[in-house]
Amino acid sequence: MEKTLSSGNPQNQSEASQPKKSQSGQLIPAVLRPGNYMLVRTQEALNKIFGPSMNPLYYLGAITFLLLWILIATGTYLYLFYDMTPSGAYKSVQYLTEDQKWYGGIIRSMHRYAADGMMIVIAIHIVQVLFSDRFRKYRWVAWISGVAILPVIWLEGLTGYFLVWDEVAQMIAVTSAHIFDALPIFSEPMPRNFLKNDSVNALLFFIFNYLHLAIPCLLLILAWIHCMRISMPVINPPRAVTITILSTLVVLSIIKPAVSADPADLSRLVGVMAIDWFYLFPFPLIDWLELQPAMVWLGGGLLYAIVFAMPWIISDPVKSKYINPTVGQGTVTITQSDCTGCLLCQKACPFEAIELNPRLEGAPNEVEAYVVDDLCSECGFCVNTCEVGAISMGGWSVTEFQNYIEFLFKNYNKMLVEPVVMAFVCERSFDQKAFFTHENTRMKCCEEVAVMTTPCIGVISPAIVDYSFKMGAEGILVIGCRGLDCHYREERRRLKFRDNLKRDRFMVEKMDDPNIEIMLISPFEKEALKKEIEDFKNAVKVDKSGGRILNG
Repeated sequence: MEKTLSSGNPQNQSEASQPKKSQSGQLIPAVLRPGNYMLVRTQEALNKIFGPSMNPLYYLGAITFLLLWILIATGTYLYLFYDMTPSGAYKSVQYLTEDQKWYGGIIRSMHRYAADGMMIVIAIHIVQVLFSDRFRKYRWVAWISGVAILPVIWLEGLTGYFLVWDEVAQMIAVTSAHIFDALPIFSEPMPRNFLKNDSVNALLFFIFNYLHLAIPCLLLILAWIHCMRISMPVINPPRAVTITILSTLVVLSIIKPAVSADPADLSRLVGVMAIDWFYLFPFPLIDWLELQPAMVWLGGGLLYAIVFAMPWIISDPVKSKYINPTVGQGTVTITQSDCTGCLLCQKACPFEAIELNPRLEGAPNEVEAYVVDDLCSECGFCVNTCEVGAISMGGWSVTEFQNYIEFLFKNYNKMLVEPVVMAFVCERSFDQKAFFTHENTRMKCCEEVAVMTTPCIGVISPAIVDYSFKMGAEGILVIGCRGLDCHYREERRRLKFRDNLKRDRFMVEKMDDPNIEIMLISPFEKEALKKEIEDFKNAVKVDKSGGRILNG
């Protein structure tokens, strides 16, 4: 008959050392799970092609910034030759396209395709953030600023197409005039500006030029807001990704250069034309559905409001009984009398939830740290980073971590096999149903492996690993999510500190011990994980002299 452990420490251990029930709710809300499954499958397929470190789906935000810089650079060149008048606009664009075919024409095409690429990347990024459940709670500012960016970029593209002043621009101008005329903000009917060629004046072109130049400034402000609550945001993709994108834009611009339609002529109706579906899709849709301007505003506004309010529409469902992390999430508190103002907790926080205040005159340290609850993700990174034990999360402090590890190795039920390996497992790395046993303290596939489930592997510090060895562990496994797909941006934090050649306070990898293994896995690799765990356990042997060796 199988014996199970109590879920907590012995009675002589403090109550805070008992396993806490997670306060974070179900990992992925039920409504998002089908989309999340498809998203992770897609990421894993691309991982096989590019590798996790170069997977473009992990750099969508950085790719968006790259495309923005390309647009600004190419747009600056185009404006050097642009004639800001109705009669000269089309001719100046044609001069770039035809007379400067091998430089101006390529730059114009790169400008066009970079704009299309930005729309695609942002749309994918929004879908990715939605289905990975990274838009609620402490991430709501990033979500609403990202959603706000989408129509701003669409308007920027629309003004760009208008400035060419060809038949596509004519279609945009006439249709948009009727739609905006439904708003009671204009003293004169908007369509009057496009009744005949002479009615289009230079002032209108000046306004559209001003918008096209001013909107990028708004984009940069929104991008800053989008990143302001993220510690160490990645805004530059890897060099290989950057070179690939630039090369693709150049090749595409040569193979299929962007060209203008026939010049705009308001004396005749526009016939069939090729359009850019990434920016101009609403216009044929409005025509096909025969929507009145009021319905366009009502329907579009309602849809946008729903997307905008998504962080508050989707709430936490009931936590699954199979997800019972050892280290529960909860309120993060700092004992000010113990805080030394060393700033390590601030460096470890992925969402800039720890700020500093000057201490009162006469205090031993100049500053003290405090937690901004609305920004805190309850990831626990700061808990074990604090070298003086001044921080706790939901009752868990460095001392409680150590007490629980001691419980796993010294006070376990003697009916069980003595543990050999200590495994720290991220609760989001894979579905742990039927994977653990004995109240989630042992691996079912190998009961010689003790388990401590955490919100993220970023909670584990070199000091905690050292303590595990001290308690009798002969090997350490740290099992987390696939690299750059970490829910709490752990891998991005590690990228920041990776250049430090010394032993790093944040990185277990820097301990350079062969008995420590970091496994960043896909949620679909459970069977392979079982074999790797068994192989690692078998490889770790106890040295009779008291040291640790790894027999390979």
